[in-house]
Amino acid sequence: MLAIKLIFAGLVLILAAFILRRPPQNKTGRISAFVRGFGAFSLGLVITATAIGFGANKTGIVRDGPYAQIAAHALQTIENDPAPYILFVGASYSRNAIDDKALTRRLRARGYNQRVITFALEGASLQERDLRLRQFLRTAPRVPDTVFLEISERFDRNPAYGFEIAKFSERVIGQYNLRGTMWTLRGFMGTAPHEMVSLAKNAVLLGLHVPLNWFNVGFFNEATQLNHAPKMASYDPQTEPRREVSADDRSTGLTLAKTSLPEVFAWGETFRAGQRRMLRKAGIRNIAYYFPPVIDASERAYIQAVCHRLTETLCIAPVDTAMLAALDAPVWFDEEHLLAPGAALYGQWLAGQMMSSGVLGKPGTKLALLSLDERSVP
Repeated sequence: MLAIKLIFAGLVLILAAFILRRPPQNKTGRISAFVRGFGAFSLGLVITATAIGFGANKTGIVRDGPYAQIAAHALQTIENDPAPYILFVGASYSRNAIDDKALTRRLRARGYNQRVITFALEGASLQERDLRLRQFLRTAPRVPDTVFLEISERFDRNPAYGFEIAKFSERVIGQYNLRGTMWTLRGFMGTAPHEMVSLAKNAVLLGLHVPLNWFNVGFFNEATQLNHAPKMASYDPQTEPRREVSADDRSTGLTLAKTSLPEVFAWGETFRAGQRRMLRKAGIRNIAYYFPPVIDASERAYIQAVCHRLTETLCIAPVDTAMLAALDAPVWFDEEHLLAPGAALYGQWLAGQMMSSGVLGKPGTKLALLSLDERSVP
Protein backbone atom coordinates (compact mmCIF):
# COMPACT_ATOMS: atom_id res chain seq x y z
CA MET A 1 0.00 0.00 0.00
CA LEU A 2 2.86 2.40 0.79
CA ALA A 3 4.35 1.74 -2.64
CA ILE A 4 1.06 2.69 -4.30
CA LYS A 5 0.94 5.93 -2.34
CA LEU A 6 4.49 6.77 -3.39
CA ILE A 7 3.71 6.07 -7.06
CA PHE A 8 0.72 8.40 -7.03
CA ALA A 9 2.65 11.07 -5.13
CA GLY A 10 5.36 10.86 -7.79
CA LEU A 11 2.82 11.24 -10.60
CA VAL A 12 1.40 14.34 -8.92
CA LEU A 13 4.87 15.89 -8.70
CA ILE A 14 5.58 15.10 -12.34
CA LEU A 15 2.28 16.70 -13.32
CA ALA A 16 3.10 19.81 -11.26
CA ALA A 17 6.53 20.08 -12.89
CA PHE A 18 4.94 19.82 -16.33
CA ILE A 19 2.49 22.61 -15.55
CA LEU A 20 5.11 24.93 -14.08
CA ARG A 21 7.79 24.52 -16.74
CA ARG A 22 8.90 27.71 -18.62
CA PRO A 23 6.16 30.07 -17.40
CA PRO A 24 5.35 32.72 -20.08
CA GLN A 25 6.33 36.37 -19.43
CA ASN A 26 3.32 38.28 -20.79
CA LYS A 27 -0.09 38.48 -19.09
CA THR A 28 -2.02 36.78 -21.87
CA GLY A 29 0.45 33.92 -21.92
CA ARG A 30 0.25 33.53 -18.15
CA ILE A 31 -3.57 33.35 -18.26
CA SER A 32 -3.44 30.85 -21.09
CA ALA A 33 -0.89 28.77 -19.21
CA PHE A 34 -3.03 28.86 -16.08
CA VAL A 35 -6.09 27.67 -18.01
CA ARG A 36 -4.08 24.89 -19.66
CA GLY A 37 -2.52 23.93 -16.35
CA PHE A 38 -5.84 23.93 -14.52
CA GLY A 39 -7.41 21.88 -17.30
CA ALA A 40 -4.53 19.39 -17.27
CA PHE A 41 -4.70 19.09 -13.49
CA SER A 42 -8.50 18.63 -13.51
CA LEU A 43 -8.36 16.07 -16.31
CA GLY A 44 -5.58 14.18 -14.56
CA LEU A 45 -7.51 14.20 -11.29
CA VAL A 46 -10.69 12.89 -12.93
CA ILE A 47 -8.82 10.19 -14.86
CA THR A 48 -6.93 9.09 -11.75
CA ALA A 49 -10.06 9.02 -9.58
CA THR A 50 -11.95 7.08 -12.25
CA ALA A 51 -9.13 4.58 -12.64
CA ILE A 52 -8.95 4.03 -8.88
CA GLY A 53 -12.71 3.52 -8.63
CA PHE A 54 -12.84 1.17 -11.60
CA GLY A 55 -9.83 -0.82 -10.45
CA ALA A 56 -11.12 -1.12 -6.88
CA ASN A 57 -14.50 -2.28 -8.15
CA LYS A 58 -12.97 -4.95 -10.38
CA THR A 59 -10.56 -6.24 -7.75
CA GLY A 60 -13.02 -6.25 -4.85
CA ILE A 61 -11.24 -3.53 -2.88
CA VAL A 62 -13.56 -1.60 -0.57
CA ARG A 63 -13.37 0.91 2.25
CA ASP A 64 -12.56 -0.88 5.48
CA GLY A 65 -14.76 -0.62 8.55
CA PRO A 66 -17.41 -2.60 10.44
CA TYR A 67 -19.46 -3.36 7.32
CA ALA A 68 -16.44 -4.86 5.57
CA GLN A 69 -15.79 -6.95 8.67
CA ILE A 70 -19.39 -8.15 8.76
CA ALA A 71 -19.15 -9.02 5.06
CA ALA A 72 -15.91 -10.95 5.70
CA HIS A 73 -17.62 -12.95 8.44
CA ALA A 74 -20.57 -13.70 6.15
CA LEU A 75 -18.24 -14.79 3.33
CA GLN A 76 -16.42 -17.19 5.63
CA THR A 77 -19.74 -18.62 6.82
CA ILE A 78 -20.92 -19.46 3.32
CA GLU A 79 -17.48 -20.82 2.42
CA ASN A 80 -17.70 -23.21 5.38
CA ASP A 81 -21.31 -24.25 4.71
CA PRO A 82 -22.24 -25.24 1.14
CA ALA A 83 -25.98 -25.06 1.87
CA PRO A 84 -28.17 -22.35 0.30
CA TYR A 85 -28.30 -19.27 2.46
CA ILE A 86 -30.76 -16.52 3.36
CA LEU A 87 -29.42 -12.99 3.80
CA PHE A 88 -31.12 -10.53 6.17
CA VAL A 89 -30.05 -6.98 5.24
CA GLY A 90 -30.83 -4.16 7.65
CA ALA A 91 -29.77 -1.70 10.32
CA SER A 92 -29.60 -1.90 14.12
CA TYR A 93 -33.21 -3.10 14.36
CA SER A 94 -32.04 -6.29 12.65
CA ARG A 95 -28.61 -6.44 14.24
CA ASN A 96 -30.23 -6.82 17.65
CA ALA A 97 -33.16 -8.98 16.51
CA ILE A 98 -32.04 -11.46 13.83
CA ASP A 99 -30.20 -14.27 15.60
CA ASP A 100 -29.02 -16.05 12.46
CA LYS A 101 -27.68 -19.13 14.22
CA ALA A 102 -30.89 -19.68 16.18
CA LEU A 103 -33.01 -19.12 13.06
CA THR A 104 -30.89 -21.64 11.16
CA ARG A 105 -31.38 -24.23 13.91
CA ARG A 106 -35.15 -23.69 13.90
CA LEU A 107 -35.42 -24.02 10.13
CA ARG A 108 -33.23 -27.12 9.97
CA ALA A 109 -35.19 -28.75 12.77
CA ARG A 110 -38.21 -28.50 10.45
CA GLY A 111 -36.38 -29.95 7.46
CA TYR A 112 -35.24 -26.77 5.69
CA ASN A 113 -31.57 -26.84 4.80
CA GLN A 114 -30.98 -23.10 4.29
CA ARG A 115 -28.58 -21.18 6.51
CA VAL A 116 -29.57 -17.72 7.75
CA ILE A 117 -26.96 -14.94 7.70
CA THR A 118 -27.47 -11.51 9.26
CA PHE A 119 -25.95 -8.66 7.25
CA ALA A 120 -26.88 -5.58 9.27
CA LEU A 121 -25.19 -2.62 10.95
CA GLU A 122 -26.51 0.17 13.12
CA GLY A 123 -27.29 3.44 11.37
CA ALA A 124 -26.97 1.96 7.87
CA SER A 125 -28.98 4.04 5.41
CA LEU A 126 -30.71 2.49 2.41
CA GLN A 127 -27.84 3.66 0.19
CA GLU A 128 -25.16 2.22 2.46
CA ARG A 129 -26.93 -1.14 2.70
CA ASP A 130 -27.32 -1.24 -1.07
CA LEU A 131 -23.65 -0.39 -1.64
CA ARG A 132 -22.43 -3.05 0.76
CA LEU A 133 -24.89 -5.62 -0.56
CA ARG A 134 -23.61 -5.09 -4.11
CA GLN A 135 -19.99 -5.40 -2.94
CA PHE A 136 -20.86 -8.58 -1.07
CA LEU A 137 -22.66 -10.15 -4.05
CA ARG A 138 -19.72 -9.40 -6.35
CA THR A 139 -17.37 -11.22 -3.97
CA ALA A 140 -19.51 -14.11 -2.70
CA PRO A 141 -18.85 -17.50 -4.33
CA ARG A 142 -22.61 -17.95 -4.77
CA VAL A 143 -25.66 -15.75 -4.36
CA PRO A 144 -28.23 -16.07 -1.58
CA ASP A 145 -31.29 -18.20 -2.18
CA THR A 146 -33.41 -15.46 -0.58
CA VAL A 147 -32.73 -11.87 0.49
CA PHE A 148 -34.83 -10.28 3.24
CA LEU A 149 -34.63 -6.48 3.20
CA GLU A 150 -35.48 -4.39 6.25
CA ILE A 151 -37.93 -1.51 5.80
CA SER A 152 -38.45 1.22 8.38
CA GLU A 153 -40.09 4.62 8.46
CA ARG A 154 -36.99 6.29 9.91
CA PHE A 155 -34.73 5.50 6.96
CA ASP A 156 -37.43 6.15 4.36
CA ARG A 157 -38.12 9.56 5.90
CA ASN A 158 -34.52 10.76 5.74
CA PRO A 159 -32.65 9.99 2.48
CA ALA A 160 -29.48 11.43 4.08
CA TYR A 161 -29.71 9.41 7.28
CA GLY A 162 -25.97 8.83 7.37
CA PHE A 163 -25.44 12.44 8.45
CA GLU A 164 -27.31 11.70 11.68
CA ILE A 165 -24.79 9.01 12.62
CA ALA A 166 -21.23 10.04 11.83
CA LYS A 167 -20.44 12.87 9.40
CA PHE A 168 -17.18 12.53 7.44
CA SER A 169 -16.67 8.93 8.53
CA GLU A 170 -15.54 6.23 6.09
CA ARG A 171 -19.06 4.82 6.19
CA VAL A 172 -20.82 8.04 5.24
CA ILE A 173 -18.24 9.11 2.66
CA GLY A 174 -18.32 5.63 1.14
CA GLN A 175 -22.04 5.59 0.43
CA TYR A 176 -22.02 8.75 -1.71
CA ASN A 177 -20.85 7.22 -4.95
CA LEU A 178 -22.78 8.18 -8.08
CA ARG A 179 -25.66 5.81 -7.34
CA GLY A 180 -25.93 6.79 -3.68
CA THR A 181 -25.77 10.50 -4.52
CA MET A 182 -28.50 10.29 -7.15
CA TRP A 183 -30.83 8.43 -4.81
CA THR A 184 -30.22 10.97 -2.07
CA LEU A 185 -31.10 13.78 -4.45
CA ARG A 186 -34.28 11.95 -5.48
CA GLY A 187 -35.17 11.65 -1.82
CA PHE A 188 -34.58 15.39 -1.31
CA MET A 189 -37.13 16.13 -4.04
CA GLY A 190 -39.87 14.69 -1.84
CA THR A 191 -38.99 16.79 1.21
CA ALA A 192 -41.98 18.50 2.82
CA PRO A 193 -41.96 22.34 3.00
CA HIS A 194 -41.72 22.37 6.81
CA GLU A 195 -38.48 20.36 6.60
CA MET A 196 -36.60 22.84 4.43
CA VAL A 197 -34.11 23.78 7.15
CA SER A 198 -33.06 20.17 7.51
CA LEU A 199 -32.94 19.84 3.72
CA ALA A 200 -30.61 22.85 3.42
CA LYS A 201 -28.26 21.44 6.06
CA ASN A 202 -28.20 18.02 4.42
CA ALA A 203 -27.66 19.54 0.99
CA VAL A 204 -24.55 21.37 2.26
CA LEU A 205 -23.24 18.18 3.88
CA LEU A 206 -23.92 16.25 0.68
CA GLY A 207 -21.94 18.81 -1.29
CA LEU A 208 -18.98 18.29 1.05
CA HIS A 209 -19.16 14.48 1.11
CA VAL A 210 -19.62 13.80 -2.61
CA PRO A 211 -16.17 15.11 -3.73
CA LEU A 212 -14.51 13.08 -0.97
CA ASN A 213 -16.07 9.94 -2.39
CA TRP A 214 -15.76 10.68 -6.10
CA PHE A 215 -12.08 11.65 -5.76
CA ASN A 216 -11.40 8.68 -3.44
CA VAL A 217 -10.02 10.87 -0.67
CA GLY A 218 -8.59 8.62 2.03
CA PHE A 219 -9.52 5.51 0.09
CA PHE A 220 -6.06 3.91 0.07
CA ASN A 221 -5.68 4.54 3.77
CA GLU A 222 -8.84 2.49 4.44
CA ALA A 223 -8.83 0.07 1.51
CA THR A 224 -9.12 -3.68 1.97
CA GLN A 225 -10.46 -6.71 0.17
CA LEU A 226 -13.53 -8.22 1.79
CA ASN A 227 -11.90 -11.62 2.15
CA HIS A 228 -8.96 -10.07 4.03
CA ALA A 229 -10.90 -7.82 6.43
CA PRO A 230 -11.10 -8.77 10.12
CA LYS A 231 -14.22 -10.83 10.72
CA MET A 232 -17.10 -9.65 12.89
CA ALA A 233 -20.51 -11.27 13.38
CA SER A 234 -23.45 -9.04 12.53
CA TYR A 235 -25.89 -10.31 15.16
CA ASP A 236 -25.15 -8.35 18.31
CA PRO A 237 -27.09 -9.86 21.26
CA GLN A 238 -27.74 -7.51 24.16
CA THR A 239 -28.34 -8.69 27.70
CA GLU A 240 -28.77 -5.41 29.62
CA PRO A 241 -31.22 -2.60 28.74
CA ARG A 242 -29.81 0.67 27.44
CA ARG A 243 -32.98 2.45 28.58
CA GLU A 244 -35.74 0.99 30.67
CA VAL A 245 -39.04 0.54 28.87
CA SER A 246 -41.75 0.74 31.50
CA ALA A 247 -44.58 -1.78 31.73
CA ASP A 248 -47.08 0.97 30.92
CA ASP A 249 -45.16 2.02 27.80
CA ARG A 250 -44.91 -1.59 26.66
CA SER A 251 -48.56 -2.33 27.27
CA THR A 252 -49.77 0.83 25.57
CA GLY A 253 -47.40 0.73 22.60
CA LEU A 254 -47.65 -2.96 21.83
CA THR A 255 -51.44 -3.13 21.97
CA LEU A 256 -52.02 0.06 20.00
CA ALA A 257 -53.01 -0.43 16.37
CA LYS A 258 -53.40 2.35 13.82
CA THR A 259 -56.84 2.58 12.24
CA SER A 260 -55.45 4.27 9.13
CA LEU A 261 -52.12 3.53 7.47
CA PRO A 262 -49.61 6.33 6.81
CA GLU A 263 -48.36 7.49 3.44
CA VAL A 264 -45.33 5.66 2.09
CA PHE A 265 -42.36 7.75 0.97
CA ALA A 266 -42.23 7.58 -2.82
CA TRP A 267 -38.45 7.69 -3.15
CA GLY A 268 -38.12 4.65 -0.85
CA GLU A 269 -40.59 2.68 -2.94
CA THR A 270 -38.78 3.58 -6.16
CA PHE A 271 -35.44 2.72 -4.57
CA ARG A 272 -36.69 -0.73 -3.53
CA ALA A 273 -38.12 -1.40 -6.99
CA GLY A 274 -34.71 -0.71 -8.56
CA GLN A 275 -33.00 -2.83 -5.94
CA ARG A 276 -35.34 -5.74 -6.71
CA ARG A 277 -34.39 -5.52 -10.38
CA MET A 278 -30.71 -5.63 -9.45
CA LEU A 279 -31.19 -8.65 -7.19
CA ARG A 280 -33.18 -10.57 -9.79
CA LYS A 281 -30.50 -9.83 -12.38
CA ALA A 282 -27.93 -11.18 -9.94
CA GLY A 283 -29.88 -14.45 -9.77
CA ILE A 284 -31.62 -14.13 -6.40
CA ARG A 285 -34.51 -16.60 -6.30
CA ASN A 286 -36.66 -14.78 -3.73
CA ILE A 287 -36.81 -11.22 -2.39
CA ALA A 288 -38.80 -10.39 0.74
CA TYR A 289 -39.24 -7.56 3.24
CA TYR A 290 -39.58 -7.39 7.02
CA PHE A 291 -39.19 -5.16 10.06
CA PRO A 292 -38.47 -6.29 13.64
CA PRO A 293 -41.00 -5.21 16.26
CA VAL A 294 -40.75 -1.85 18.05
CA ILE A 295 -42.79 -0.22 20.81
CA ASP A 296 -44.03 2.66 18.62
CA ALA A 297 -47.22 1.66 16.81
CA SER A 298 -46.63 4.33 14.14
CA GLU A 299 -43.41 2.62 13.05
CA ARG A 300 -45.17 -0.73 12.86
CA ALA A 301 -47.98 0.86 10.86
CA TYR A 302 -45.50 2.18 8.31
CA ILE A 303 -44.18 -1.25 7.40
CA GLN A 304 -47.77 -2.48 7.33
CA ALA A 305 -48.57 0.25 4.79
CA VAL A 306 -45.56 -0.77 2.68
CA CYS A 307 -46.63 -4.42 2.85
CA HIS A 308 -50.12 -3.53 1.64
CA ARG A 309 -48.57 -2.03 -1.50
CA LEU A 310 -46.17 -4.93 -2.14
CA THR A 311 -48.88 -7.25 -3.39
CA GLU A 312 -46.54 -9.59 -5.30
CA THR A 313 -43.67 -9.71 -2.81
CA LEU A 314 -43.53 -11.33 0.61
CA CYS A 315 -43.57 -8.67 3.32
CA ILE A 316 -43.68 -9.57 7.02
CA ALA A 317 -44.99 -6.73 9.21
CA PRO A 318 -44.60 -7.04 13.01
CA VAL A 319 -48.30 -6.57 13.75
CA ASP A 320 -49.29 -10.04 14.95
CA THR A 321 -51.09 -9.51 18.27
CA ALA A 322 -49.93 -12.80 19.81
CA MET A 323 -46.29 -12.07 18.99
CA LEU A 324 -46.55 -8.53 20.35
CA ALA A 325 -48.24 -9.82 23.52
CA ALA A 326 -45.33 -12.21 24.08
CA LEU A 327 -42.96 -9.23 23.85
CA ASP A 328 -44.85 -7.36 26.59
CA ALA A 329 -42.07 -8.27 29.01
CA PRO A 330 -38.66 -6.93 30.08
CA VAL A 331 -37.08 -8.06 26.80
CA TRP A 332 -36.30 -4.61 25.36
CA PHE A 333 -32.88 -2.98 24.96
CA ASP A 334 -34.72 0.31 24.39
CA GLU A 335 -37.97 1.34 22.68
CA GLU A 336 -36.72 0.22 19.26
CA HIS A 337 -34.39 -2.71 19.89
CA LEU A 338 -34.72 -6.13 21.48
CA LEU A 339 -32.62 -7.83 24.10
CA ALA A 340 -31.45 -11.38 23.35
CA PRO A 341 -34.55 -12.97 25.01
CA GLY A 342 -36.76 -10.71 22.88
CA ALA A 343 -34.82 -11.71 19.76
CA ALA A 344 -35.49 -15.35 20.64
CA LEU A 345 -39.25 -14.71 20.90
CA TYR A 346 -39.30 -12.75 17.65
CA GLY A 347 -37.12 -15.33 15.90
CA GLN A 348 -39.50 -18.13 16.81
CA TRP A 349 -42.41 -16.18 15.31
CA LEU A 350 -40.40 -15.06 12.28
CA ALA A 351 -39.32 -18.63 11.49
CA GLY A 352 -42.97 -19.66 11.47
CA GLN A 353 -43.83 -16.82 9.10
CA MET A 354 -41.00 -17.77 6.77
CA MET A 355 -42.00 -21.43 6.65
CA SER A 356 -45.73 -20.80 6.21
CA SER A 357 -45.14 -18.24 3.43
CA GLY A 358 -43.58 -20.79 1.09
CA VAL A 359 -40.58 -18.54 0.39
CA LEU A 360 -38.24 -21.30 1.59
CA GLY A 361 -39.70 -23.92 -0.71
CA LYS A 362 -40.58 -27.32 0.70
CA PRO A 363 -38.59 -28.99 3.47
CA GLY A 364 -35.76 -31.07 2.09
CA THR A 365 -35.94 -29.48 -1.40
CA LYS A 366 -32.57 -29.24 -3.16
CA LEU A 367 -32.06 -25.72 -4.48
CA ALA A 368 -29.85 -24.81 -7.41
CA LEU A 369 -26.94 -22.52 -6.58
CA LEU A 370 -25.61 -19.84 -8.91
CA SER A 371 -21.85 -19.59 -9.02
CA LEU A 372 -19.96 -16.32 -9.38
CA ASP A 373 -19.63 -16.74 -13.15
CA GLU A 374 -23.36 -17.34 -13.70
CA ARG A 375 -24.66 -14.07 -12.33
CA SER A 376 -24.39 -10.37 -12.94
CA VAL A 377 -24.08 -7.75 -10.19
CA PRO A 378 -23.87 -4.13 -11.37
